[in-house]
Amino acid sequence: MSDMEKYLQIKEIGKVITGKTPSTEDASNFDGKYPFITPFDIKSFDEKYLLETERTLSEKGAKKLKNNILPKDSICFVCIGSTIGKMCLTNTIAYSNQQINSLIVNNNFDAHYMFYFLRYVKSYFQQLGAGTGSGKGIVNKTTFEKSKVKVETNKNIQVKIAGILSAYDNLIENNNKRIRLLEQMAENLYKEWFVRFRFPGYEDVEFEDGLPKEWEIKRLFEFGKIETGKTPSKERDQNYGGDIMFIKTPDMHDNIYVISTDEFLSIEGHLTQPKKILPENSIMVSCIGTGGVVAINDRPAHTNQQINSIILNKSEYLEWLYFVCKNLKETIEMFGATGSTMTNLSKGKFEKLKIVAPPEKVILDYHELTKNLFIEVRVLLHKNDLLAKQRDMLSPRLMSGKLEV
Repeated sequence: MSDMEKYLQIKEIGKVITGKTPSTEDASNFDGKYPFITPFDIKSFDEKYLLETERTLSEKGAKKLKNNILPKDSICFVCIGSTIGKMCLTNTIAYSNQQINSLIVNNNFDAHYMFYFLRYVKSYFQQLGAGTGSGKGIVNKTTFEKSKVKVETNKNIQVKIAGILSAYDNLIENNNKRIRLLEQMAENLYKEWFVRFRFPGYEDVEFEDGLPKEWEIKRLFEFGKIETGKTPSKERDQNYGGDIMFIKTPDMHDNIYVISTDEFLSIEGHLTQPKKILPENSIMVSCIGTGGVVAINDRPAHTNQQINSIILNKSEYLEWLYFVCKNLKETIEMFGATGSTMTNLSKGKFEKLKIVAPPEKVILDYHELTKNLFIEVRVLLHKNDLLAKQRDMLSPRLMSGKLEV
């Protein structure tokens, strides 16, 4: 740090805007060109630019939130619940819901520096939220904007620090673009072969009841053992803190492979439920809460009880069955409907879900064409994990001034 390091309130650094949601009863407020950011859209604590959102606002919806507009490079900071501290930068004009406080920095500060700075001190805000006594963590707008933080006020130094850390995130984002492209290539081929039935040789195949001859209706359990996860006792600290991945639904979002998790089990935790361990390349499907999220475990792992997993009979089924499961989302939500807003599909119902199964030769041919795409995705995810760790090791040294720029 330079001698221009100061304690400032967040509101002295920029304008704080708390988001708002237009009436969901009026559908015309949505499905437009403006991103509408919610905590759900920010998939991890390592996000930088948010490239897409589940929902968007129309011109009508945006006009209703004219006082909540977020220009490009606004810093969105989740301020409620267990996800306090999740962040992103807007890459275009956007809006957010009320669970997010956003900072629009003034001309004395670099937005990228402040993004990394707030990530660096996010634990401070997590502690603030935990201390509300409400039972659900929250950092309201007043608390957020009045919070004092010790920041570098020399903008030239801010820009240099942000440039160093941004180099890592730029590499990560380039890898993410490649990952999305590789997955899209595999998915497009899946749809061509297994949804449109334009697989090799389809011209010479007869169809009956809308399906090619020799294709069958089967159930998921015919392709592997179904295992439902379980959470070891939280009352025994010894069950946690090791290096065995403990996978929950948030760990699975937007990744073909889960290579790291928020929580890890110890050997003791594993031994409380040794039969629940999943070998690598099991297909995990969330069936409680947010249903139909699908991912593959990079190495042996446990999951919680919200996830049903398929331990494959044959490794060659992996790529095909991954996309089969992704396309079961609506089915899972329908059969898991409980009369409330939460999906709850039991293991018994999950393993009996019906799918359209081609002859094994077609599955094996698809495997040969897509296995290298999945392998490359896995390699890129590990590269990103290493880049993120290197960035996060540098960040506190840069922010504290221990490493000069």
